[in-house]
Amino acid sequence: MNKNTRTKVIVTMLAMILIATSLFAAGMKESNPDAITVRILSSSASDGQQTFAARTLEGNEISFIANDLTKSSYPVGSLAVGDYLEVVLAGSLALDIRYINPLVATGVLPYSISTERATTLESLTDRFSYTYGYLLIQSFASQGLFFDAGYYVKGALDGYRDSQSEVQAGFYTLEELYANVNEYQATIWSAGLAATDYGKNYSSVDQVRDLSKPEDLSDAFSYTYGYLLALNMAGQGIQVNGDLYAAGALDFACENPLQMNEMEMQIAFTEYQQILEAEYAEWLSEIAATNLAEAEAFLEANKANDGVITTASGLQYQVLTPATGAIPTMADHVEVNYQLQMIDGSMIESSYDMGEPAHFPVSGLIEGFTEALLTMNTGSVIRTWIHPALGYGEAGTETILPNSLLVFDIELVSIEDNPNH
Repeated sequence: MNKNTRTKVIVTMLAMILIATSLFAAGMKESNPDAITVRILSSSASDGQQTFAARTLEGNEISFIANDLTKSSYPVGSLAVGDYLEVVLAGSLALDIRYINPLVATGVLPYSISTERATTLESLTDRFSYTYGYLLIQSFASQGLFFDAGYYVKGALDGYRDSQSEVQAGFYTLEELYANVNEYQATIWSAGLAATDYGKNYSSVDQVRDLSKPEDLSDAFSYTYGYLLALNMAGQGIQVNGDLYAAGALDFACENPLQMNEMEMQIAFTEYQQILEAEYAEWLSEIAATNLAEAEAFLEANKANDGVITTASGLQYQVLTPATGAIPTMADHVEVNYQLQMIDGSMIESSYDMGEPAHFPVSGLIEGFTEALLTMNTGSVIRTWIHPALGYGEAGTETILPNSLLVFDIELVSIEDNPNH
């Protein structure tokens, strides 16, 4: 028995004793008139809050969150699928939660709410696949972008198949696919002639598997869009059942009976998203550890190279072009040219590529860059190796992974007048 289950059993037993000794004598605590009675269908935790999907007495499915603002008669983190609650909601936030399992179990509250799912899709992968296909094409419709349903789904089937194979067997090469998009935008979309519906209806994915190569540009564009989206999913770390992904799109476009209801889709999407977020966080943690070890090994070897100076903070730099100009202070603003590359030589950013120098306050930069500037004479050029602790650290940036060693080439062009003085 796990800790949460054991805790719940103990609490329930105590509640039963209290019910037996006092409930019927003193009268049951009245429910909040604003509360709704629900039974939990799913529960997940993320970012300091708990998200619940639940079914009401009337059979409606709702979702709500509980956080630090929520008052609860029972530990929120211990609530589980099948539990009965009375919940006071403000929008999607639970303001008050009353745990009523003991009252339902003893018949004091004669409630019965089924936890059975409407969908027959069992695995999260299957449920997410259908959901993702449905939601993608729905989002395009909300933007006024419509496709021929059959060719979009045919493209999705072929794109998914090719994403799992080294041999591309779709109707078009990648160059032809992108040419289809460009031609459609230039001739049909820009002229306001784009489709406003999904064309012919299909009742199942099997009806589109054997469609032949499109003969007109609109159908080719529909196929292309479906193909490229499905082809790229694997590269984005999204694993799906290709047939169910395609079925979700087809059922939305053709208004077929759905294999999942709206709440089930919401639950599937949320659960899958949380798995991806956890996997990404784990990957970042591994990358951070690897990068830190590589950075420190590199710096340890690099400090022995001719001309490399290591400061007390661990910053390393080498003068490439000496000069005798003035040295900036923390209060100064400077004009610099710079380029940033990674330890593997990949270029991240360069003022030379931008075509003009950059202008910075010396005190407004990452610690390693600031320290490097304070060693420089105006007119000089240095290369500096910045330990992650003096750079972007474990957080990284959108383009720089956690604990990356930064390699800057810096040219101090001039010290500028401080605009604040």
